[in-house]
Amino acid sequence: MLTDEQTHDVGEGRNLKRPSQNAFIVVTVGLLAFGVYLWQLSVPEFVGFYDSGVYLAATIHFVSGALPYKDFVFVNPPGLLILLSPVGILARIFGSHDGLVIARIATSFVTAGNVSLLAWLVRHRGRVAMLVAGVGLALLPVVLIVSSGVRLEPYCILLVLLAALIICSEDLARGEHSKRSLIIAGLLFGLAASIKLWAFFPFVAALICLTPQYRKRVLPFVGGAAAGFIVPVIPFFLLAPRNFLSQVFGAQFLAKPNLTETTGVLWRLGDLMGFQSSSLAPSGRETVVIWLILICLIVVAYWQRLELEMADRFLLVSFIITGAGILVAPASSAYYYYFSAPFLVGLIAVTLARLGRRCHALANRIRVSDDVRRPLNWLAGVASLILVFALTLYSTTFFTNFAWGDGLYSPWLSKVATDVPSGSCVVSDFVVYELATNRFAGNSPDCPDIVDPYGVWQVWNNDYADPPAPLVALWKSYFESANYVVLNSPSTVFVPWNKGLKAWFATHYRMVSDSHGVFIYLRVTGS
Repeated sequence: MLTDEQTHDVGEGRNLKRPSQNAFIVVTVGLLAFGVYLWQLSVPEFVGFYDSGVYLAATIHFVSGALPYKDFVFVNPPGLLILLSPVGILARIFGSHDGLVIARIATSFVTAGNVSLLAWLVRHRGRVAMLVAGVGLALLPVVLIVSSGVRLEPYCILLVLLAALIICSEDLARGEHSKRSLIIAGLLFGLAASIKLWAFFPFVAALICLTPQYRKRVLPFVGGAAAGFIVPVIPFFLLAPRNFLSQVFGAQFLAKPNLTETTGVLWRLGDLMGFQSSSLAPSGRETVVIWLILICLIVVAYWQRLELEMADRFLLVSFIITGAGILVAPASSAYYYYFSAPFLVGLIAVTLARLGRRCHALANRIRVSDDVRRPLNWLAGVASLILVFALTLYSTTFFTNFAWGDGLYSPWLSKVATDVPSGSCVVSDFVVYELATNRFAGNSPDCPDIVDPYGVWQVWNNDYADPPAPLVALWKSYFESANYVVLNSPSTVFVPWNKGLKAWFATHYRMVSDSHGVFIYLRVTGS
C-alpha cells in the first residue's frame, strides 16, 4: 500500500509521461509571452534603445567587413554578432531601420522561447509548477525591459536553458545519459559564454550538480564548454589579441565602477526580485522580510530528497551563484536582473511544488464530497485566469510607463531623416538614431566605425572627471571625419568634453535642430 507521499511522487513522475498536456502548457505560456512582447513592439518608444543600437550596428559593421576589437570597440564576446549575422545582412540589403525591426522581433521570439523552456524544465514537478514558472517569467517586469530590444541576455539564457534541459533530463538524473549528451550540454554553455561571460555562473552550478554523481565523467562536459567558447572566439582573438583582452575582459573586470550605475547590496536584493522600476518594487524593509520568508520556504522545501531532483538542484545553485555575482558586480543596470530571473522564478515554482506535495498529503486526509470538490476546482481555475489577465494588464501598463521614462518617442527621430541627407557621414552618441532613420554607415570610406561610445569609456576606465588626452583626440578625429553629429544632449557624457574639444566643436559645427532629445549639428563648410 503506497503512502500519500509515495502516491504524490508517482504522480509527479507520471507528469513526465503526459507529453500532450505538458506541450499544451509550454505552447500556451510561450504564446502568452510572445503576444505581450509583440504588443510591446507596437509601442513607438524604444526601451533600452542604446544597447539595441550597439549590437545591431556592430553586426552590420561585422558583415560589412569591419572586425570588432580590431576596427571598433566592442566590450563583449563576439557570439551575438555571429548569431545576428543574417539580420545584419538583411539590414544591409533592405536598410538599417528594417534590420532593427527584425532584430527586435527576433529577440521577442527568443525571450518568449525562454519562457517555454523554463516551463518544460520544471515539468517533473507537475502542471502547476509549469504554469507558475511560465507565467511568472513571461510577465515579470524585468523581462519586459529586455524583450523588445536587442540584448545579450535573452540569447545567452536560451542556450543555458537548452543545456539545462539536457543535464536535467530524466535519463541523466538516473545516470543513464551518454558522454555525447554531456559534451553537447557543455558546448551549449560555452556558446552561451561566447555571447555573455556571465554564462560562467550557471555553468559552475551545473558542474557542482553533476560532479557528485558523475565525477571524472564531467571532463567531457568541461571540454565541450571550452570548445563551445574557444571556437567562435579564437579568430577574433588572433586578429587583435591585445584589444580583445582589454575590451572583453579588461573593460568588464578592471574598469572603475561608474557611480551612476552602482547601488548598494540592499537595493540590488530588491532588484533581484525582478520588480525594479515598477510600482510593485519593494522597499528596503520589505525586501529583507520577503527574502527571509523565501529562504525559509526554500529550506523547508529542499529539506527532504525527492525523485528527479537534478533540475531542482540546478535551479537552486544557479540562482545562488548568479545572484551572488550580480550583487558583487562593480556596476548595476536594470536589465542585468533578467539573467537571474529564470533561475529565481523556476526555483519558486519548484519550491511551491515541493511544499505542495505535503499539503496534498494533508488534503487527502480531509474527506470532501465531489459536489464540493468540483466547484472548488472550478473556482481555483477561474481565479487563476483572472490573476493571469490582471498581471498581463499590469505588465502592459508598466511597459508603457517605463518606455516613456527610459525610451525615445520614435516620431522625434524623423528630424534625423529630414535634416540629414542620405549617405552623409554621421557620428552619434546613440547609434540607434542612425539605425532607425537609415542614416547608418555613410558613403565615405573614412566615416568612423563607432558603435558604442559608452564601451569606449569602459575601455578608458570611466574617467569622466578628467578624460585622457588620447581619448579626446580620438573623438576629435571622429568629428573631423563627419558631416553631421547627432547627440542625445549637448553635454552628453559619452563624449569626453574638455575645454579644448568644446571650443573646437563650437567653431566647426552649428546646430540645425534641437527637438526632444535629438540634437543635430552640421559641419561648417570649409572648417
